[in-house]
Amino acid sequence: MIRQYINITNNCNANCEFCCMWSDSNKHRFMTFDEFKKIIDSKEDDFELQLEGGEPLLHNNLYLFMEYARSTNRCKKIIILTNGILLNKHLERLVLFHKYYKIPMVIKVSINYWLYNMDNEIIDKARNYYLATEFIDGFDILLNVRLRHDDNFIKEEIEKQNLTDISNIFYLQSYGKFENELEYDKPVIVENIDNWFIYACDGKCFFKDLIARSNYEKVLK
Repeated sequence: MIRQYINITNNCNANCEFCCMWSDSNKHRFMTFDEFKKIIDSKEDDFELQLEGGEPLLHNNLYLFMEYARSTNRCKKIIILTNGILLNKHLERLVLFHKYYKIPMVIKVSINYWLYNMDNEIIDKARNYYLATEFIDGFDILLNVRLRHDDNFIKEEIEKQNLTDISNIFYLQSYGKFENELEYDKPVIVENIDNWFIYACDGKCFFKDLIARSNYEKVLK
């Protein structure tokens, strides 16, 4: 089993000042279907698919990508990494996709100080998404909680909302727009899968080199 981490766009609606992918609202690179198909067809292994950005829910072909991955019969799980801003518009369709194709899905919702400052109800909304889908087998809401060293208030709010068990809590990392913030560690991906590959939003593969992908994404428009 492998996992394909595919950045499908560098366009984003949050403009976080620490973005590891250098994404923002002024970038407009959206992966084409042919680029996506080439990645999926490049290997014969069963795989898990993680769709990233930027904000993947902004991509008009998001569901087409999911349909194609599923059609190979090799895609065993779909994971979507989102800032959650558009999740209320997509949650029902994502659930229906999961139920129709009976494919496990995980929606990883980012929580951090920047998004909290944009919307101080973000954790309440994440809790509502979790409660709405809690008893749907094979469909999971998880929280990716990124903290600065002085962001204990976010961790406390997560605990207050009883969301600790579905939260991956870690500190920001020193790459991307935060590459010069030396008080934070360099990035790692926890090895919970046999093998994995990461791709930029134009389809270029960087194998397991997160920093190289980030530096490449920096100059993509």
